[in-house]
Amino acid sequence: MTDDTGDFGLREFEDLKNTVERSERAYSKAASQLPALAKQLEALDAKSTKSAQRVEEAAQEVTKHIKTDRLFLFAACGFGAIALVFCSAFLGDIKGSRAGYAEGFADGQRSAKERDALGEWAASSPSGRLAYQMDKVGQIQAFGMCKIEGYKVKTDRKGTWCVSESGEGLVWPIAPPTTP
Repeated sequence: MTDDTGDFGLREFEDLKNTVERSERAYSKAASQLPALAKQLEALDAKSTKSAQRVEEAAQEVTKHIKTDRLFLFAACGFGAIALVFCSAFLGDIKGSRAGYAEGFADGQRSAKERDALGEWAASSPSGRLAYQMDKVGQIQAFGMCKIEGYKVKTDRKGTWCVSESGEGLVWPIAPPTTP
């Protein structure tokens, strides 16, 4: 049995020796690959650093553009709002002026038509010619306000009248005075 234990120890020693040799070969192989792996890692690190720098630069440019665009947008909106207010005021003034002009023009036309009709009546009718002659000597006002000798103003439920003081003669209505 002692032979078996000796063989067993030799086998174990041989296994240990083989394991150490395999470990040394793996270590040598790994050690020989380490410089290449280190170079690859350094290259990847350099690429990552460059990429990170490019990303940082791009982010700074975007931030700069956002700030600039935001200021431009605020300025453009502000000027646009001011321009809109002025345009609205200007157009409102023009529209108001045109409406006022149109209304004044229509009033002028209406007044001119009334004067034309009155002038036509005065020139072409016997009553108009008589009224014109009475006005020339200052009698129209006295007649219209009942300031004629022998006549007086009388008021009843039906209106105001110019009547003869004697009770005989003409009676005519007096229109209330109009203010121009």
